[in-house]
Amino acid sequence: MGGRVAAHDGLLAAREDWLASCSAGGAGTPLPGARGVVSASWWRSRSTGLDPDSVLAPVALQGSELRERRAAHPLAAVLPTARRLLLAEPLGVPVLMAVGDADGTLLWVEGDPVLRRTAEAMSFLPGARWSEDAAGTNAPGTALALERAVRVRSGEHYATAATRWSCSAAPVHDPVTGRVLGVLDLTGGDDLGRERALVLVRAAVGAVEAELRVAALRRGLGGAGGAPVPAHLRLMGAGEAVLRVDGRERSLSLRHAELLLLLLTGPPDGWSAGSLAGALDSRTLATVSVRAEVHRLRAVLAGCGRGALGLSPSPYRLTGELSCDVLQVRAALREGRTGDAVGAWAGDLLPGSDAPGVRELREELLVALRTAVLEGEDDEALLRFSRGAGRDDAQVAAELLRRLAPGDPARGEVVARAGRLAG
Repeated sequence: MGGRVAAHDGLLAAREDWLASCSAGGAGTPLPGARGVVSASWWRSRSTGLDPDSVLAPVALQGSELRERRAAHPLAAVLPTARRLLLAEPLGVPVLMAVGDADGTLLWVEGDPVLRRTAEAMSFLPGARWSEDAAGTNAPGTALALERAVRVRSGEHYATAATRWSCSAAPVHDPVTGRVLGVLDLTGGDDLGRERALVLVRAAVGAVEAELRVAALRRGLGGAGGAPVPAHLRLMGAGEAVLRVDGRERSLSLRHAELLLLLLTGPPDGWSAGSLAGALDSRTLATVSVRAEVHRLRAVLAGCGRGALGLSPSPYRLTGELSCDVLQVRAALREGRTGDAVGAWAGDLLPGSDAPGVRELREELLVALRTAVLEGEDDEALLRFSRGAGRDDAQVAAELLRRLAPGDPARGEVVARAGRLAG
């Protein structure tokens, strides 16, 4: 027992030395005596501006929102397996099991009732967000950041409030798509900082992933005879943006449509909250507002897609397969299929949006389509373009008059349009 107390006190002293080196204006040093994974996580936590003495995991979900997220989350189906493996006191000490989503928000915290009440004082409770950027170094958040199993002992935690706890966590992956679904965590006192707790968590994750794989195989057998239809997003035209999944359609708010568009067309390494804020609003949009909208969109995707679509933690990326009318137009243009591009054009891209990132994409798409029909040799595509997006374009009308021979049935229509535009 004395050895464990000494180790705990040594970690706390190391934390104080490290924090002092940073507050003194120096560049700081690796956390003395700490493992490399912990030092690296501390630097990431420090770079977010979190104060270890005051940071407390924010509560992102409560009440009905928490209940809806739980009901829609794919890990809800494997909770009995996780409970059996992690809550039967296999380590001989009181423990808590936490199950979180891919963004680090805890959805379930179960186990010893005394530990639960104590843990709530440091905001370790359902609905609290324990990602690294929100709570600093901790097992669930760091496991998600690294996408691998991690244990964090007492003083290795970034938040001072968590330094009397030890935890081990590992991400849970979708066995079909490979995307991160969430995280399993085992939390308790210093006894839980030992390697065997991490081994147990890894085993539990393996069991629940196997169960998810069996469920996916059963669904596949039950649906044999027809290939699955990928989710599709409709963003073009004057109507509402619509997400279609499994044959069912759901109307999206303008903000959620904007977010999905940016996620589909943005940088391959994802968006930071700050970058998304700039793409969504030319004025100052608080990153906390962006994070809140991402949370809400993640719940929408979970609710209508049965786990087929999701959002990764920051940097934000869309996970799962999603086709989109915008992408279909762009692909046809890049492949020289001008007629297909015109056929897929259903109107302006999110015409009600004034988001800078959307405006830029809208203009680029229209210019690309117009250039393709004017410079290409597909007269039919040019004619169809003139009846839609190019209806008020004098150059398009003039080019059609040049191409269409006298006697062509469409020539009279174009002559009338050209006269209207000239007048």
